[in-house]
Amino acid sequence: MTEHKIIFGDSRSLNSIKDKSVQLIITSPPYWQLKDYGDIDQIGFNDSYEEYINNLNFVWKECNRVLSDGCRLCINIGDQFARSVYYGRYKVIPIRTEIIRFCETLKMDYMGAIIWQKTTTMNTSGGGAVMGSFPYPRNGILKMDYEFILLFKKLGKAPKPTPEQKKESAMTKEEWNQYFSSHWNFPGVRQTDHIAMFPEELPKRLIKMFSFIGETVFDPFAGSGTTSLAAKNLGRNSIAYEINKDFASVIKNKLCDVQLGIFDNESKVIFMNDDKGYQSSIEQLPYIYKDPHRMDKKIDVKKLKFGSKIDKTDKKEVETFTVKEVISPEKILLNNGLVVKLLGILEKKEYRKEAMDFLKEKFDKRKIYLRYDKIKNDNKNSTKCYVYLSNRTFINNHLIRTGFVNVDISIDYSCKDKFLKSLPK
Repeated sequence: MTEHKIIFGDSRSLNSIKDKSVQLIITSPPYWQLKDYGDIDQIGFNDSYEEYINNLNFVWKECNRVLSDGCRLCINIGDQFARSVYYGRYKVIPIRTEIIRFCETLKMDYMGAIIWQKTTTMNTSGGGAVMGSFPYPRNGILKMDYEFILLFKKLGKAPKPTPEQKKESAMTKEEWNQYFSSHWNFPGVRQTDHIAMFPEELPKRLIKMFSFIGETVFDPFAGSGTTSLAAKNLGRNSIAYEINKDFASVIKNKLCDVQLGIFDNESKVIFMNDDKGYQSSIEQLPYIYKDPHRMDKKIDVKKLKFGSKIDKTDKKEVETFTVKEVISPEKILLNNGLVVKLLGILEKKEYRKEAMDFLKEKFDKRKIYLRYDKIKNDNKNSTKCYVYLSNRTFINNHLIRTGFVNVDISIDYSCKDKFLKSLPK
């Protein structure tokens, strides 16, 4: 019989787990300032980048404590794409480099990384299908449709498996060749009950690669319980920590589906609470990260979304704004502090006042919404968009019809021909 403990508590302090009591750790840490998992003490969403890395380091320190000698820690993490509208400039944030640095500070051996190529968009890190200076060189931006699975080994001699464990845990030659390749290619999972899930295929492979039947697998960021499910299906025990008790029903539905006969008489699931909590003491870390870039958001990421589901309450509704200031015929300041440029609009200096007065009259106390073309930013990292009133009045086109502005023909966009036809004869 296998046993599966779901512990609701803070993984920065694994109070309910003994030293060297788990033989494999598989996890995917929370995103930085991108996903709101709904708990005030969560790691990531409300942190500066420096706070985020140091909070994660508390978790890795605890993982090292509970992991048996000679066993593996596997961390699924992607580089994160920082948008200029959120952080002031475009930048790829290599979170993995700080994880590697800290785990090696813990005297764990870094054993390389698997590159997981998956079907995705750049929403994970804040981008789109076509980004940068397209179709012109220099300022194009890579599409990040991959993540890393970092592999670490704790020093020391691993627990010795029994002959029966070795026999029952043996992999086929096909599995060995496929799993131990450095590139994996399978899709992600549809985000439904939990807003950031990885597919069961990911922990399934790692469990078969790095543990024996009857051993214990641990996930410090349980989420929807996928790692525990994979462990159960492969005859391993599991322990999982999750900070948000709201996910209890999601985990229970996944692990305790009697109709499907997942557990039957072979396994049992135990739900527990770790109420001791976590007391911050950064001096306990063997290495304290200092961010040379002082990265932090310039505006609330919830105030401007680009298709990514930020929290579980998100619905596919049109996001509306009001205009706080008309800066120029080309630029407006929104009520959330964001400056956007009207795509396709080129200022006529001799009609600057008339164009701005027109926009002020149109925007006066009215709600607007934004639509984007294939290019969301220009070569100066300004956000370019089509602006509509809530009654669907297309402001860019109406402004062009006045004759107070020219049409920008220096770049390609879907409404360029429409705008040219709208110019007064």
